[in-house]
Amino acid sequence: MKLLIGWRRCVGAVSVFCVLAAAAWAQQPTLKSYRINGGNYIAVTDLAKFYNLGHDQVGNAERAEYRTRTALFYLQAERRDVVLNGVNHWLSWPVQSEHDRLWVSDVDVLKVIDPVLRPGTVHFGRPIRTVVLDPGHGGSDHGTHSVSGYAEKILTLDLAKRVQQFLAGSGVRTVLTRTSDRTVSLDDRIEFCREQHAELFVSLHFNSGGNAEGIETYCVSPAGAASTSKPSSKNSDSEHMTGNRYDLCNVWLAHCVQKSLLRATGTADRGVRRARFVVLRDASCPAILVEAGFLSNSVEEQKIATGTYRDTLAKAIGEGILMYKRTIEPR
Repeated sequence: MKLLIGWRRCVGAVSVFCVLAAAAWAQQPTLKSYRINGGNYIAVTDLAKFYNLGHDQVGNAERAEYRTRTALFYLQAERRDVVLNGVNHWLSWPVQSEHDRLWVSDVDVLKVIDPVLRPGTVHFGRPIRTVVLDPGHGGSDHGTHSVSGYAEKILTLDLAKRVQQFLAGSGVRTVLTRTSDRTVSLDDRIEFCREQHAELFVSLHFNSGGNAEGIETYCVSPAGAASTSKPSSKNSDSEHMTGNRYDLCNVWLAHCVQKSLLRATGTADRGVRRARFVVLRDASCPAILVEAGFLSNSVEEQKIATGTYRDTLAKAIGEGILMYKRTIEPR
């Protein structure tokens, strides 16, 4: 199945054509996108019908929840985070509540909801043979430090090596942007990925932020859309970055890894987020950046400091990569 988007102006609406097969135009189901507060939005009730999500179990104009045997979709008005199949995803624009209905941006439908609810439609075009693992920081760049003084750069390198060890024998070749404590520029990390002709790029980090806790996974923001840290799209970057060529693959990879990490650790879900980090925006293949916990949180730091927990993180990241590989490769 394929999702094809086209726009046809009509009175008060924009029609979004969703092609499920090579059917004739007259047989194509449609989702209508309406202008709301300066943007194009699709009614959540229409999305529920299109994705066969059943009935809203909340029945409230300010929030909705759809649950089926294979899908979960929860959202709330004026919020940018939604739950899709067990993972929190950050949208580019807040959910709108108008005319007693909830509405989601058409860009978010295309770039977030559809790849997660219909991963079988996401295609990369070639097998996943080489994965570049990118241990964050290194050398003169220490990254953040834990409460007890552990340097992020040391922990990310250790984690990358454990992921590499887990993936050994899986049919995936893994290479690291650095294998020792040395400085590697962001541009050099991207160039290394190109030289390796990699099909995936996974950057590994640990977070910092007071007593905050949990895991978050980033992929590049769609062109013209706000990054997660920005309150709106007014300051968003409209330029199409290299990494935007892989928007659908990016979000599905991020979903697979985030879900695997949450299942393995039971930690707080800080969601799949969007940012224009250099290693994401300039990536030559699908790319994500994982923040695998907060070193500034004493409880998380104590866990991260143990090899056993880093083994858990590494296995979960590796399993997420393999989950993505199984669903994305040409059949």
